[in-house]
Amino acid sequence: MKQLSFIIATFGIVIVAHAQTKADEDAVWAIPRSMCDAWAKHDAHEMAKFMAEDVDFVTVGTTWFHGRSDCEKYHTRLLSGRFKESKNTVLETMVRFLRPDLALLHFSWAIEGDKNADGSARPKGFGLMTMLAEKQKGTWIVVAAQNTNAGHGAPEADDVKLPIRLPKDESRP
Repeated sequence: MKQLSFIIATFGIVIVAHAQTKADEDAVWAIPRSMCDAWAKHDAHEMAKFMAEDVDFVTVGTTWFHGRSDCEKYHTRLLSGRFKESKNTVLETMVRFLRPDLALLHFSWAIEGDKNADGSARPKGFGLMTMLAEKQKGTWIVVAAQNTNAGHGAPEADDVKLPIRLPKDESRP
């Protein structure tokens, strides 16, 4: 009987450890949309509000920023430069809570209206963002992010059930 009590107590603790409130779920699910809304306003300062002071952020171009300030500076330049007419749209979002105060987010996105470094128009593109969000002082913020451009697809995954499947993008590397 002691073993059964121990198992029940342990199982109960596990359930509590992964529980979160509806408000927390809503806040985490809202992060991608809020970031795209800030992008639509071309407001890097607004985007940076979702980032931790010591955020690790890797761009689609494999530039790694450590810290909100540099991430904001980069996005300010990008959104006032060759991405000033771009629109970034969330396609699908998946969230997994690792702990009540830590969540893993994946969201697919589409972008259009951006330009190459030489000023020429780029075709519509797609990608996948991975973020780790943490609840700090009652607010959900991004502590790490990895952004990835879609490639040409992987035929090896054609018949595999993927959580998020991106549209095939033949026009971008």
